[in-house]
Amino acid sequence: MVKNREKIPLAWLLASVSFVSIIIISFLKTSLELEDAEQAYYSQWWRLGYDDQPPLFTWIQKAINSIFGVTKFSLSFLRGTLFGAVILSFYGLAKRVLNDKARAEIVVLSSALIPVFIDFTFRRLSHTLLLCLMILLTLHVMAQLIERKSIRKYLLLGICFGLGMLCKYNYSIFLMMVLGASFFDASLKRIVWNPKILLSCTIAFLLFSPHFYWLIQGEYLSFIGKSISTKLETEGPGVFVLTPILELIKALLEILLPLLLVVGLFLVLKKVRWESKNVPKWLRNMGVIQIAVLVLFFIFMNVKEVQARWLVPLLLPYFIFLIGNLGLDNKKVRKWGMPLFLLILVFQVFRTPAERFLGITSDIHFDYTGLSDKLQTEYSNSVWVLPNVTYGGQIKLHNPKKELFTLDDFSIPESKKYDRPHVILSSLNRLSESLKPTDSLSQYGPDKEDLYFFEVYGTENLPFHSLSTNEN
Repeated sequence: MVKNREKIPLAWLLASVSFVSIIIISFLKTSLELEDAEQAYYSQWWRLGYDDQPPLFTWIQKAINSIFGVTKFSLSFLRGTLFGAVILSFYGLAKRVLNDKARAEIVVLSSALIPVFIDFTFRRLSHTLLLCLMILLTLHVMAQLIERKSIRKYLLLGICFGLGMLCKYNYSIFLMMVLGASFFDASLKRIVWNPKILLSCTIAFLLFSPHFYWLIQGEYLSFIGKSISTKLETEGPGVFVLTPILELIKALLEILLPLLLVVGLFLVLKKVRWESKNVPKWLRNMGVIQIAVLVLFFIFMNVKEVQARWLVPLLLPYFIFLIGNLGLDNKKVRKWGMPLFLLILVFQVFRTPAERFLGITSDIHFDYTGLSDKLQTEYSNSVWVLPNVTYGGQIKLHNPKKELFTLDDFSIPESKKYDRPHVILSSLNRLSESLKPTDSLSQYGPDKEDLYFFEVYGTENLPFHSLSTNEN
């Protein structure tokens, strides 16, 4: 039995356990995480764009829902698959770059010391997780192109570029880095300024162009711009240049601090040594340029808040550089690293029921059954319009066959605005002079807010965003 376990590649073991853990955790939660709720709602339809995120993740989710339905399993299945794929891709890239299987395993184990990856990304993130995978795959193809610049590899690079932009708009920051690094590194220059790159750009454009066409219709770009500005707090108080740099440093410390403390301690105790010759210079140069691009981007946008989770996909590959340059006893690190990684996963599984048992407040412990039952009983023949996509996804989970809408979905096509009775739920007791509530729920939801019910016929008086599209 022990011999069979030893035959299981470490990366596959960690990926498999992570996949199963993510699915188990989803069933231990009373309701959906924010990201899962958004997908439960948006995956009702095929669209060229959804809200302020590109559509690829939702397209994949809708395809999975067509097989398993809108369930906790289908939502966690995709996230679990992607997290496992990130681990395998991280290992594959490290193995190719370092040309050392044992050291590549240490790189993967080191991700247990990245809190925002092993916790926040593991438990709930969706588009960010897909972006992690696409950046790792892109770098894997680029590593192959450094060795041999074939048409096939440039074709794959174009697919990665196109799908990357359909994952999350942050991928454009990665592309800026690739372009910038090509001016400072000879290996990358021979890739980026090769005439064959035109094939990659063409493929990427063809893949991204349908979504780009959607973006320039109506007021979508304006809405997305406002949403991004809100997230980055570009209008908030702060000191130009200084605030963005300090926010970036704070986010970097959230990502790096545990690993830097461990590595620093081992260096002081002379348990490890620094060996700067192990990792190709092109990866180091890309890491340096990526930081520089982030600094310039945040200063240019005058960003007042930087979340660590935004940076994880952009910086995760360069942990290969950090770990690859350390002289380690691979067997000892593997011996202690694997149990630590698995122990953290076990902690993540038991964390949710432990929070409930200890009475720790969390949105995922709220049960939306009461609201769902009320809508089914009193408004079964009406079109349901929920306050936001979080409510929309939670209610959709209880009513997988019911098409419903939300007030904050600015991408609702005109073809979905039905001339039928509607019931609108809002935390506002007045939506307009002509709309008055007919019912209410007091102190409802995880935020204990009052919900008001409005009954109207048709969509003329609905506070939907007035955008026109032919999508369905």
